[in-house]
Amino acid sequence: MENETVEAEKKLVPAEELTKRMFNFFRGYYLGGARRDRDSFYALTPEELKENPLCLCGLYVNLIMDGELDRAWKILDKFDKESLARIGMEVSYPGITVKRLLEIVSYMKSIGVQVPTIQVTAGRPTVLNGVLDYTRLGPFLVRRKDDFLDGMKLMYDSAIASAMYKLCLSEWLYQQNKLMDAGLLVSKTIKEFDNDQQRRLLFVALYLQTKILLASGKATNVPCYIKNIRRFAKTEGGLEFSRNIDAAEAYAFLYEGNHAAIAGWMGSDAPDEMTDFCMLDLYRYMIKIRCYIVLGKHMAVQALAEKLRPLLEEGRREMDLCELELLLAICFFRSDEKELAFRSLNSVLRTARRRGYYRLVADEGAALLPLLVEYIWVKGETPFLMRLAEDTRDMAAWYPLYLKPARKNDVEFSKMELGVLKFLEQGKTNEEIADCFFISVNTVKFHMKNIYRKLDVSSPTQAVWEARLMRII
Repeated sequence: MENETVEAEKKLVPAEELTKRMFNFFRGYYLGGARRDRDSFYALTPEELKENPLCLCGLYVNLIMDGELDRAWKILDKFDKESLARIGMEVSYPGITVKRLLEIVSYMKSIGVQVPTIQVTAGRPTVLNGVLDYTRLGPFLVRRKDDFLDGMKLMYDSAIASAMYKLCLSEWLYQQNKLMDAGLLVSKTIKEFDNDQQRRLLFVALYLQTKILLASGKATNVPCYIKNIRRFAKTEGGLEFSRNIDAAEAYAFLYEGNHAAIAGWMGSDAPDEMTDFCMLDLYRYMIKIRCYIVLGKHMAVQALAEKLRPLLEEGRREMDLCELELLLAICFFRSDEKELAFRSLNSVLRTARRRGYYRLVADEGAALLPLLVEYIWVKGETPFLMRLAEDTRDMAAWYPLYLKPARKNDVEFSKMELGVLKFLEQGKTNEEIADCFFISVNTVKFHMKNIYRKLDVSSPTQAVWEARLMRII
């Protein structure tokens, strides 16, 4: 153990070297590099931080990623309010208000300074809900287009400001369920971002395209898109991309009902919330919660949700909170805690209606539909609820296996029962099956009763469906 400690200390980066790395921290080092040097920043003494004030930026970034927002804010207070270092850090503060964000953009514009290195996505597969939750600005995308473009020119290369606007707008159109319009826009941005300087934005655009395909019922094309994204990530070599791509692939597996692949991701690539917790893994945590639901680990769902909730509330991440509450509602409903399920769903619907998060709700498809239908029966129909029900029903029809609970394949079937199942799959009647086996119809019914009991079903169609899922036939 002592040797391991000594070895770890040898790997710590001196304050002087950290200062050099942070000198250009707004650029490529800001998130990825600072995270790699996390231990070194935390090991700095107050004296070293005083002598190397730029190291405070690296410490600040890591505190944000670790969810230590109070400590991070205290570091902001050490800088002058109009210093570029303070501005660069404050823009990435999760709890920043829209008013303060607009003040910063206005100030940067007035002094003619561009900060094109603020990584809005931070490796996540979205822009509007990237390192900050900008979905609250969605309605302004059309009404205040020029102001939005001005902000993009300050935060990114002015040459791609228009493409950034299109990407943000396509994400917002997707949430509004305007899939065709969103698809046309995102296709244009993919061409514009396909260069070495804009790989992060290309990743976002490609991911959004896969979501649009899923929402359009074209899941068969998704594996090809995931493969293309993975090829891009391999070329780029960014760990932040590959981890999220693994999670995106697991997300696709959830729609397919591929329990083996889901278990594989959980066992090897899923983030461990009990060890090195990081807010940059938020997207992956959300996928993991869904996997917990599939595996029937409802206590694990609630534990991870309650770990994320205070951080999301403090960071004003409204869309993530809405998604988290939605997954909890599904979890509660499956645990037969309907009062809690209705309470969570009611909270989701209030936010979704106010913010326009239609796809956020509808994308839960088959997992949400039974709860949503029962909610409507109890609460009554409204145009908003019926629109959500229609979109959710479409997803449920396209992907009936989404978040379907994993079944244990430890049920044994006799040779006769397997034969009956195979003939059921071919659509044969009880009389036809009896003739094939030279047995009576009553004997066929006896075997059918055993099959129903073992598969926990009540009809031939359900029996064939479940047997296929379990790969029995």
